Amino acid sequence: MTLPQYPEQAECTLEKGLSALEHAAAELGAKSVTVLVAEGSAMEIVYPQTRAIEFQPELANGTGPVRAGASLAGYLASTVAPPAKSFFLFPWCWRRRTVTIVFGFNGPEPAHASIPARVAVNLNLAALAAWSVKEACRLRGELRVVNHQLANRKFVERAKSILQDELGVTEPEAYECLRRMSRQRRVTLTKLAEELVEARSFAAATLEKLRP
Repeated sequence: MTLPQYPEQAECTLEKGLSALEHAAAELGAKSVTVLVAEGSAMEIVYPQTRAIEFQPELANGTGPVRAGASLAGYLASTVAPPAKSFFLFPWCWRRRTVTIVFGFNGPEPAHASIPARVAVNLNLAALAAWSVKEACRLRGELRVVNHQLANRKFVERAKSILQDELGVTEPEAYECLRRMSRQRRVTLTKLAEELVEARSFAAATLEKLRP
C-alpha cells in the first residue's frame, strides 16, 4: 500500500476516507462511527472529534463484534460512543500505530458478525486517511520545532557577530560572554540574543535617520 508523502495528498486521502467511512456505516446499519488511533501507550479519538482518552489495551488490540454487557462495551458506551450499546471493531495497523474504526449499534449485538469484503476495502481507505492526517500533523509539528530552533540559532549567531565587532573578541569568547550575560540577567540565551540584535537594528535605523 502506498502511503501519502505530502500534506496535499493526506488531505485528499482524508476526504476520500471520510466518504468511504460514511458509506460503510450506512451499509452496516451502524448508528455511530468513531475512529481511534493508538500508538505506544497513547490513544485518542480522531473522528468525529479529536480528544485523548485513557489507553485501553483491550481496545487497542480488539477486533470484531463487542456485545452489550461486555466490559469493553461498557467502556465504549461511556467514553467513545455514548448512544450505542454494542459495537464492531475494525483495526488497521501500520508499524507501531493502530487505527481502530468503531461502529456503534443500538441493539444488544452488532448487526454483523463480520465485515463484508467490499466494505473492508472502504474501511482500509478510511483507516489510511486517519493515519495520513496524524502523520501529516506530526510532521508539521516537527517542522515547526525545527524552524523555531533554526530561528533561535540565527539570533545567537548574529548576537555573537555583534559582540565580536563591538568588543573585538573571538567567536568562542563572544559566545561565553552571551552565556555569562544570560545567567546574570536570568533570561534564556535566545532571548538575550534577540534583544541584542533588535538593539543593534534600532541603533542602525536611528543613525540612518540622523544622516543629512
